[in-house]
Amino acid sequence: MALVVLGLYNIHLGQEEKEEYVIELSLLEEEDLEKEIEEEIKEMEEMAKADPVKSHMAYNEANKPSFGNPEPLKTLEEILEEQELSADSDDPTDYLSTDSEYAARVKELARRRREKQELLGEKEASKEVMTNNLAKRRTSISYSLVDRRHTSLPIPIYTCIEGGKVVINIKVDPLGKVIEADVNKKSSSTLNGCLVDNAIEYALKSKFNAGEKAEQMGTITYLFQEK
Repeated sequence: MALVVLGLYNIHLGQEEKEEYVIELSLLEEEDLEKEIEEEIKEMEEMAKADPVKSHMAYNEANKPSFGNPEPLKTLEEILEEQELSADSDDPTDYLSTDSEYAARVKELARRRREKQELLGEKEASKEVMTNNLAKRRTSISYSLVDRRHTSLPIPIYTCIEGGKVVINIKVDPLGKVIEADVNKKSSSTLNGCLVDNAIEYALKSKFNAGEKAEQMGTITYLFQEK
């Protein structure tokens, strides 16, 4: 009789250990889901705080994706359907599928994921419009500087309605830095103040490789497309 009682006691302990393991597994999955959502929300907040100008500093940079397409997020209906399917199975990991508190938390997480999906969609749509506008208003750049090559030639971002060619005279020091810049009125097709100011500003930001001459003269030509 003692052996029978001991055997039943061991079986009872085994069942308790099994249930404890199931609870731990279910909570771990829930914590992973919460962590994933928190990371995605943090990413969206950082993107919202970012300076919008940085995302379109040049035409070729605007075509680069700022982030990959987000993975499809499950809807509340899909999550609940999975729970129903799990409830019909014999898998012991479904121990908490009928727990009301757990179900409520799953619904809340699903709602937050759905809201983030909508925000991501709006962000992608805004980025697509911005990229299309930049593609229609790209700026062509060329320069003339004997025995030099550019190391940095930023493309102007302009809001001018008028377009045209602006030629900028530049003076480059031995290190390749542009130290002086002014408009070449004779070679330019327009002297629009908005275009000229933008061209000079970005010409001064340009850099070239080092050279043997103390100072060297050259030109940078900006061809602005009309808005």
